[in-house]
Amino acid sequence: MRNYALITGGSSGIGFAYASQLASKGYNIIIVSNREDLNLTSTEQIKKNYSVNVVFLTKELTELQSAFDVFDFCHENGYEVEVLISNAGMFYFSSLVNMPLDINAKTTLLHVYTPTLLCSLFGNEMKKRKKGYILNASSICAWIPYPTVSIYAASKRYLKDLSNAIYFELKEYGVKVCAVCPGAVDTDLYNLTPQLRKKCRKWGIMHSTDFVAKKGIKALFDGKSKCVPGKINYLFIFLAKITPDFIIKLIVKKYKSKLNL
Repeated sequence: MRNYALITGGSSGIGFAYASQLASKGYNIIIVSNREDLNLTSTEQIKKNYSVNVVFLTKELTELQSAFDVFDFCHENGYEVEVLISNAGMFYFSSLVNMPLDINAKTTLLHVYTPTLLCSLFGNEMKKRKKGYILNASSICAWIPYPTVSIYAASKRYLKDLSNAIYFELKEYGVKVCAVCPGAVDTDLYNLTPQLRKKCRKWGIMHSTDFVAKKGIKALFDGKSKCVPGKINYLFIFLAKITPDFIIKLIVKKYKSKLNL
């Protein structure tokens, strides 16, 4: 019997690319997201393209109970999750104090609380079976905790560090853990024009969802603890590390109004 791969946020963007990549490898797919319409269409599309079973759970993952509900859903239906991908995320461009409190809370719950519990619940099952894969969606922002992305960057840093820690905790039990840290990805997240997105892809500044998913899955199955898709992103990380604070202060001072500070 084929085992299942569970992907949060799997109905669109990088999550859908992860689901498609894993379906192409013969995994049955469980899509979890809060969009019923996208869950339906993505499920049908993967079923059409691959000879695997695909099910979905429409769930708001910013709720305190959501990780337990996802785990119970799999348990009650007999879905043995061999691959867990915590991909669901959200982005809001604003300073911390100007960010709506509900967005603040939801980002923290979605990027920190729920993935932690999912790793714990499903990771424990994998440890018992002595086999499994956990991929957490981090970002190069984990190295770039700059103004207007304060919570986003901090939460992605958390996911990177959490993944690194449990990579060592579960390695001897046959469970592989990887944090995937992409830079800009060609999705609707940034509200860019199609022309600009095309140019960014051409220049290598932005990568496709399929590119990120393919690199991430390969790194996970190869037993890597971390993956940064796209060589240019290593340059961005290096520049972020060496940028002095006074440069950030100058940028904030000059663009204060535009940055919603």
